[in-house]
Amino acid sequence: MIKVRNEKIDEAVFMKMREKELSAWPTGREVDLDEAIEYQKSLPPTKNYGYVLQQYKKDGKCGLSPRSGVPVVEEEIKLLHGLYDAGVRLFPFTTDSYTRNRQFERAQKGLEESIRTGQKKLNGYPIINHGVKVTRKVVESVDGAFDPRCSKGANNFVAEIAFASGMTAMPHSFFGWLAGYDKLATPEECVTDIQYMGRLVGYYQEHGVTLSTDLHGWIPNGVIPMYVNIATQIIEGIVASTQGVRSLMPLVNFQGNLAQDLGEFKAIERMYDKYLKQAGFPDTVVAGMIGQQSPLFAFPQDVGRAFGYINYVAMAASLAKLPACSVKTIDEATGVPSLESHMQTYRSANWIFDVMSEQKFEFDSKQVDIEQEMAEKAVSAIIDKVYEMGDGDICVGVVKAVEAGVLDSPFSINVNVRDLCLGARDLYGACRYIDFGNLPIPDEVRKFHMEKIHEREKAEGTKIDYKSSLADFWSLSRGMLCGKTEKSEYEGAIDSFHPAIAEKKPTIITGTSGIDSHVIGTKIISRELRDNGFNVVALGAQTPPEEFIKAAQETNASAILITSLYGMAEMDLQGFRDKCIEAGVGDILLYIGGILGVGIHDFEDDVKTFKKIGFDRVYPPEADVKKSVLDLCGDLRERGII
Repeated sequence: MIKVRNEKIDEAVFMKMREKELSAWPTGREVDLDEAIEYQKSLPPTKNYGYVLQQYKKDGKCGLSPRSGVPVVEEEIKLLHGLYDAGVRLFPFTTDSYTRNRQFERAQKGLEESIRTGQKKLNGYPIINHGVKVTRKVVESVDGAFDPRCSKGANNFVAEIAFASGMTAMPHSFFGWLAGYDKLATPEECVTDIQYMGRLVGYYQEHGVTLSTDLHGWIPNGVIPMYVNIATQIIEGIVASTQGVRSLMPLVNFQGNLAQDLGEFKAIERMYDKYLKQAGFPDTVVAGMIGQQSPLFAFPQDVGRAFGYINYVAMAASLAKLPACSVKTIDEATGVPSLESHMQTYRSANWIFDVMSEQKFEFDSKQVDIEQEMAEKAVSAIIDKVYEMGDGDICVGVVKAVEAGVLDSPFSINVNVRDLCLGARDLYGACRYIDFGNLPIPDEVRKFHMEKIHEREKAEGTKIDYKSSLADFWSLSRGMLCGKTEKSEYEGAIDSFHPAIAEKKPTIITGTSGIDSHVIGTKIISRELRDNGFNVVALGAQTPPEEFIKAAQETNASAILITSLYGMAEMDLQGFRDKCIEAGVGDILLYIGGILGVGIHDFEDDVKTFKKIGFDRVYPPEADVKKSVLDLCGDLRERGII
């Protein structure tokens, strides 16, 4: 039975919920809501995220809204000063992965190790461990507005600490958790959790403090149009408004095709206005849209291409007349960015913003109008269907729609997502669906997509399918919109092993390490293994060491293949081989690949580190998946397993 409803939380009930939330770590005692409200009122307007965004909008300028966060306070303040010097006034504040997943003791250990060694052992700022008093020093260290980032596990606790510390915005994005940050949570749990944060923002609003919520919607993990993303962030805005939020900031994603990007941005503005009024919230303000590079697309490792990618986004944001834009740093692909890369990146983007702000260029295109029309029809159909499924209650509708695949996206982390749809690019690089799954996309829009995909198939003389989708996923990092399904140099090399694999059917365990939510890599390798005849036990994202070992024991597995992209695998997997030995599976093959350390580092150091831990093979993030499967076949044959 679905219990969640789109209803405002009673104040007495909310205060009891807060007591439990703040008791999870000692710094919760530093939060005094009445004092926090007065502190917020004492801050200048330049500290208010929504106000700064509206000023950019009023002045016809585009401000930078980057991602940043390091564990040690002094280094964080140094970073903020550098960002300020590079022209940043909007500071999204990245919390580390342990904090995001409510592992405060591990965050404390990482913080202490970062201080002791002088090296970043966490991939963000552990705001819960630092608490209100310390974080206020950070907020007060620079003139700008702050917006922290978290995921479901600690979202409400982070919001309490952040707002009491003087931060003035935070994502209200439960669909982001389903898409990319929480493996097991049900849609109902996600909605219930976000209602707490919305109620907290609403409480501040009732007492004279306007805080803003940015809405991410369903993060596009694959090459798909933004229809579900737009629909879900509007739903998030309605749920937030019900709890008293009155300032919204939609995040809009750039995917590379300019006409499609601009058309979808125009659709967002109209759709928010339509559905907020329809839901009874005409006084909810859209402070401004924030552009961002689609967060889970592969990022260029080459610095020159990274600059190109960043500056394309900056130019598109300027053409769309967005008041703010989030760009990744030029060393995003290597882990946690350096201060110098932050400054070089933002100076480059600001150059484009400054030059474009002096021009009154109006972008007018029939293609943009068509993309806007398709987006509006699809988004309306999706939202209307969710309302219908919930008998008028948008929260009930969300729970039912995710279960039915009416709200869906490929490569999502969450086990409750259907993952039935798939996309690829058309001949001109616009994102289209090649499989609609159960999405309620109108026939007119479906026909438009299939015509565009067939146009590319005719031009290239090949079927656009799953492999095309993967090639298109990587294409932006390689300086193109449409990917090329080039034949791997290892293509066919595995064929000679197929009879032995079919006979023995070795079991392989796959998953990502620790609390890493980057699931695409492990999904790709799992499919490659299955296609070559292996029995695969896919544990997915956020897999603790004990779960890998337990699965190996229960299935008599021959190998464990781990991917990791968040930089903290070394901490996750300390003593992993020893634990395998203790569990009686000490001779199992161990492979790992991805971004295996925080910050810029030498891959050969990763190899030494993980060989010492006990891994048999270590791969860089750009490694050919067929090469790793071929290596596995060779190692299994050498051991007499196949």
